[in-house]
Order: sequence, then structure tokens, then C-alpha cells
Amino acid sequence: MMRRGYFISLGGNGSRDKWSAIEHRGPAICQTTGRYKETPAIDHGLLYEVIDEIAKMGIDLAVLDVLDAMQYDSHPEVSLKNAFTHEEMRALLTYMRERGIEPIPKLNFSSCHDTWLKEYAWMKGTAKYYEVAKDLIDEVCAVFDHPSLFHLGMDEEDLATHKKGMTIIRCNDLWCHDLYYFMDCVQKNGTRPWIWGDFYWAHPDYFQKKIPKECLISNWGYMRFWEGHDRVKMQYDTYVALAKLGYDQLPCGSTWCCHQNIAQIVHFFKKNGLVNEHLEGFMVAPWTGMTEVNRYELLDDAYRLSHAMKMIEE
Repeated sequence: MMRRGYFISLGGNGSRDKWSAIEHRGPAICQTTGRYKETPAIDHGLLYEVIDEIAKMGIDLAVLDVLDAMQYDSHPEVSLKNAFTHEEMRALLTYMRERGIEPIPKLNFSSCHDTWLKEYAWMKGTAKYYEVAKDLIDEVCAVFDHPSLFHLGMDEEDLATHKKGMTIIRCNDLWCHDLYYFMDCVQKNGTRPWIWGDFYWAHPDYFQKKIPKECLISNWGYMRFWEGHDRVKMQYDTYVALAKLGYDQLPCGSTWCCHQNIAQIVHFFKKNGLVNEHLEGFMVAPWTGMTEVNRYELLDDAYRLSHAMKMIEE
């Protein structure tokens, strides 16, 4: 059965040069201004209401972008103030499972999205960095009761996303070395690794040689489908290429740029014969914070995915 996935932003400080915490549609707390989000911008009551509503829409998998929004026993210095305790997180996970939604954790280790790691973000390649990464992965896996999947992020790691201050970026072999390390940490917890797919865009040959099929891939694209747009064409060409290469895919869309986006992605897969045993389903990412002002946007993505999936399920 095709999975219907939904992305929930919990942690703040996820982006090096964009949004440190997404509170609304637009630039909120920006790392480049030197302002750091100290507490998660989460309306807990709304979070539970959203879970109720997306369950009614058939969402059966939700990626929780944990980052710094949980109180870590292993490295409390990473956690935000008022972050979820282990007990609060487990209560949330139980609530989701009781409503037919499988919760999947995400810690993004991309150099573009690891401000949440605080000082450790600047220690890549050191023994301390790998120690901390392993500790955090192990702890999250334990709290989530060793989930079937673990999203490692690893997206947008290129110079275009690093525009101010000191830049640390992985290239080619180091990117793969670190990905392999994170994958190993995840797999030792009995969990399958999951990453974003945009590394393929600039490195297609390298990707197919180096990225193992054990990884679930979420190629993403949030713009309106327009064949004359080079970036959009690249994203849609990647869907086809990954399918031909035999990678398991769970494509991700969003209303961030275009309300018709997820329907266009689902239609593209159906039209081009890409609905096969390697297609795990589809996911939407509202990319907005769990606050009351965003209620409509949060539910709109799930509603549009629910209707788009009828194209291949009926």
C-alpha cells in the first residue's frame, strides 16, 4: 500500500542561512542576523489537533523533525529550553500510533541544516563530532522504540546555501563518508536510513555509484511543474532516473511555492509509469511552524495529498 507521508517541524535552528525556526510563511528567526531560537515555537494543543485531522485524511506516516526540540540525556547542551522530555515525546508517539500514523524521527546532519548542533556543527571530521552524532541517533532511536526508518536529511549541501559567515561544507567523498557513518549508526539500531535526494542533481554519476539501495530516497520539488524551467526539469528528471536505477522512493512535495505541486508530482509518476514496487508513496512538507497562525497551511498540505493519492489508488 502506498504511504501517505507528512512532515512535522518540531525543532528550531535547522538552517545555516535560511530559517533557524520557521514560525510562519516567510523568514522568521534568521541565523545570519545572529538571532538564535532558544525555545521551540510549538503549540502543543494544535499539534495534537493536527494529528487528529491528518489521520482522518489518511496520513499513515509522519516525519518528526526532532533536531533540538527534545531534551537529550546524552548531550543536554544541544536541547532547546522547554524541549520535549522523553516522556512527552513518547506520549506524542503513542498518540500518533493509536491513530494509525507511524512516527519517523529526523535529525538533519547536512552542513546547511545543522545549526541545531550548536558548537558541534563546526567540528565535522573530528572524533568528537562523530561521537555526538552517534549518541544523538542512538538516543532518538531508543525514544522512538527503534523505528522502521530514520531520516538523516543531508540536503542542500552546496555553496549556494552558504552565504554569510564561516562556511563549512562537505564535498563528495567526505559527504559520502559521513553519510555512511550515519547510516551505520542507524542500521545498528535496526532502522533503515532515509535521505533527501537533491545530492543527485549535481552529482548523478557519483550518486549512483556511491549511494546504496538500502537508503530510502526522497527527491523533493516544490515549484509548479513547467518543462521550460531548468531546475524543475532537473527535479522531475531525477524522479525518472532514480526509478530506472532501482532506488526506493518517497517523493516529497509542498504548497510552499505552488498549491498544485503534490498533485502534479503524483500525476507525473502515474503518467510516466513510475508507480511500481520501488515507489513507497508520497509525502508533503508544509515547511511551517506548529503555531495557530499556520493552522490552514498545516492542514492544506495533508488535504491536497489525500486527494492527489486518489489518482493512483482508485
